[in-house]
Amino acid sequence: MTDPQNHSNPSLCEKLIFTVGYAGHDRDSLLALFLAHGITAVADIRTFKRSSYWTAFDADSFGPFLRENGIAYVFMGDVMGGKPQMPELYPDGQLDYDLMAEMPAFRAGIERLVAGAEKYRICLMCAEKDPLDCHRTLLIAPALKQAGFDLRHLVAGKVETQSDTEGRMMAINGGNAPDLFASTASDPDADYKLALARQIKRVAPMAEDAIKRR
Repeated sequence: MTDPQNHSNPSLCEKLIFTVGYAGHDRDSLLALFLAHGITAVADIRTFKRSSYWTAFDADSFGPFLRENGIAYVFMGDVMGGKPQMPELYPDGQLDYDLMAEMPAFRAGIERLVAGAEKYRICLMCAEKDPLDCHRTLLIAPALKQAGFDLRHLVAGKVETQSDTEGRMMAINGGNAPDLFASTASDPDADYKLALARQIKRVAPMAEDAIKRR
């Protein structure tokens, strides 16, 4: 983007979106983090608006708190939450991120973030402290990368780049998985894809834990 008025906002010029997990924070410390990094809008991507433990971040009260402090807030857990309440997305008992990524509602959510990033410096908010344990990295980040965005994760008092997060993921989930039927053409992203699949298998929610009993 070439509009000189956007130069004060790196996310608008560089197509950046931030992420954070609120675990370990209180309202004031999280607000201070947003302000320190110039965040102007928070997209809440939890499935549920309320938490039984982190009650300070319940959407009905935290959203107004952010707005009172000059930060826009939108709840998007209904279309991008990491524990969707649709049994068909858990074909083998565990959430299938590939199926979820193809849902029209999820794709519309990605488009909404892409459009919003033209006006705001957005931070995706979920609960998990480590982005490797959260669908914001394992599900949403790949979709945003396809849309030309890079991500920055606010974690442990520092900013971790998406490439650094992926590096940690590959270190944890490294190792070859021989495929006798693989083509002779090498895939430059093979190690990343393998590590992503393994990390998803490690942390993606199980239906019996994710779907609320009515």
